[in-house]
Amino acid sequence: MHTFIKAILLSVPLTCLAQAPKLLEPTQAFPGQTNAPAPTEPSTGYRVETITDQLAGPWSMAFLPNGHIIVTERPGTMRTVSPEGIVSDSIAGVPPIKRVAAEGLHEVILDPDFAANRYIYLTYFAPPEGEAAAEWPITHFYEDVWTKSLAERRTLDLGTERISRARLSEDMRQLEDFEVLIESGTERRLVFAPDGTLIGTGADGFRFYDSDLDGPEGLDFLEEPDITRNFSGRVVRINKDGSIPSDNPWLHRATVSRETYAHGLKDPEGIAIHPETGAIWLIDHGPQGGDEINIIKPGADYGWPNYTYGVQYDARQLDGRVNVRVGTGLTSGFGV
Repeated sequence: MHTFIKAILLSVPLTCLAQAPKLLEPTQAFPGQTNAPAPTEPSTGYRVETITDQLAGPWSMAFLPNGHIIVTERPGTMRTVSPEGIVSDSIAGVPPIKRVAAEGLHEVILDPDFAANRYIYLTYFAPPEGEAAAEWPITHFYEDVWTKSLAERRTLDLGTERISRARLSEDMRQLEDFEVLIESGTERRLVFAPDGTLIGTGADGFRFYDSDLDGPEGLDFLEEPDITRNFSGRVVRINKDGSIPSDNPWLHRATVSRETYAHGLKDPEGIAIHPETGAIWLIDHGPQGGDEINIIKPGADYGWPNYTYGVQYDARQLDGRVNVRVGTGLTSGFGV
C-alpha cells in the first residue's frame, strides 16, 4: 500500500563540499542517544506528484478547507495554490518584510477555528520604523553587525521578529484585520498546543549577547542563566489574541521575558504536536554535528550554548582549526 502525497516543488541550491568534516564521536548520555537503531520495518512507500514549480523560495504552507494551499515565499509574498496547481497572484495585505540572511517571511498556520473565523498566523522579520521592505545583502546582518562590540550591537535597530494574525478574505485575495500579537524574537515555526495556546519558536539572538553564529568559544553562561533564557533560541507561549497565559513558567522571575516557555535552543526549524500524547516535539538545527530532536517541557533548558554535541563549523575557522568547541565544551549537565 502506498501513501499518496501531492507536493509543492521547492528549489533548493546545494553547495558541494570538497571533503566532509570529520566529526567528533562524543560519549552518549544514554544508549542510542546519538546513534539511533535502524527501523525494524521499512518505511511505507510514497508516490509524489508535483503540483507546481512556479513559487519563489516557498518556506511554509497550510492546507485550507477548500483544498487550496496557502504558501509563504522567501521574497515576502504569500499565494494560494489550487489542487490543480494554479498559483494565485500575491495576496494583498501582507506586512512589509525585511529579508536578510535567514530572516524574512516564514510561518503560516491556520487557526483551529479557521472555518468560523478565517484567522491565519504568521511569523516574519519586520523592518525598522520608516525603512521600506527590501532584501539586504548578507553582509548587512553579519559583517556589519557581528563584528561590532556588544554595546554597539545592542543600540542597532535592525528590525523586529513578530508573530501576527489576520483574516483571510473569502476570495483568498487579501489579509484583513491585521494585528501584531507579539514582538518576541520569534520568527520561525508556530503550532497550536492541545490547550489552545499558540507555541512559537525563534532562533538564537546571538547579536544581543557575547556570542556569534556558531556559538561562543570558551564562554560559560552557567553563572548567568538569564542570558540564555532571554537570548538563546526559545519557545514562546501566548494566547491566540497575544495575551500571556497565566501559567507560563517564568512569570515569577522579573528578569525573564514573560512569554518564554523553554530556552537553550539554537535554531528551531520544525515543531509538531504528538497526536497521542500532546507533547511538543521540536527539531533544532545546531552547529556542525549538533542537530537535535527535543521534547519541549515548560521552563526547561535545552543546553545551548553551554551544552551541545556540535562544534563550530570548520569552514569558518580562518586559522585552519577543526572541531572547535562551543561554550563550555560540555555535552550534558544536570537538568539539561
